[in-house]
Amino acid sequence: MIPSAVRGLPLLVSVGSLFAMTAFGQEKTGEPGTTPTSAESSASPDAALPASATSPPVVETAKPALRGAMVRLSDFGTDDVAYLSIPDSPPVAAVVLVPGTWGLDDRIKLYADRLARQGFVALAVDLFNGQVPADARIASDLERGLRGESSFRVIRAGLRFVRESPRFRTNRVALMGWEIGAGFVLEMLLTEKGIDAGVLFYGPLELDRGKLAKLKVPVCGIYGDRDPSIPKEELLRFTKIVEEEHKPFDLHVFPAGTSFADPRSAGFDSVSAEAAWNMAANFLDRHLAEGVSSKKDGGWRDLFRMSEKK
Repeated sequence: MIPSAVRGLPLLVSVGSLFAMTAFGQEKTGEPGTTPTSAESSASPDAALPASATSPPVVETAKPALRGAMVRLSDFGTDDVAYLSIPDSPPVAAVVLVPGTWGLDDRIKLYADRLARQGFVALAVDLFNGQVPADARIASDLERGLRGESSFRVIRAGLRFVRESPRFRTNRVALMGWEIGAGFVLEMLLTEKGIDAGVLFYGPLELDRGKLAKLKVPVCGIYGDRDPSIPKEELLRFTKIVEEEHKPFDLHVFPAGTSFADPRSAGFDSVSAEAAWNMAANFLDRHLAEGVSSKKDGGWRDLFRMSEKK
């Protein structure tokens, strides 16, 4: 049995009765019309009409419009690109997003947009050099091709971008990662200075007590208890270490499977996905935004555009 809490927060979260909303970014389609059988067609006056005239059209809900734009990180240590989304008022802090299996796709960009609406400068980096995998096989190939140092270089460039860009220069910054991206984030939280918080959506756990002893910043970990890539035994061991080392790690384990927050995953769970996102968003508010005063200047975006043109 998994312990009930890490640092006083629930470890096993029951969300079925609390959250009943559709998944963020999930598409809906209408019901297609019924095609007449051959017998019906011969007796029907509409038989000669095209199918589109006798069946109601399939209606798809439009994808939300993206509010951000692609930027290049060439002034900050790499030629790679990233997706930048900025808030309507002066930012309280920044979040650098590190995608996982599916790369810098629209889902990650929409997550960045949500963080921007929350008041953060949000920058989603691209570890796949512009490639968005079309299927699981390509995604797996791209993951295997990742090299640690080059990936860390891209993430560091993203951190420099939000810290040093004269357009906003945020003083506080968090890292947020998914799957293999979460693994890179955890490694950087243990080894890099100047990062104020981290959010991990599943991904590999660090079980070396000596390395975990170096963790100094608060971390929110989101995991599924039916994820075969992260056995319960590892979660138990990890929990024991962070408890004994008194680390600021908020660990939330959902009754869900692999990559449950990703609509493209076979283990996708819309209820748990939205609940997990709300937990992560609240965590960032607590550790980045609270106590930080910002002038609500509606003209900030215009100033940003002006400085961007220089």
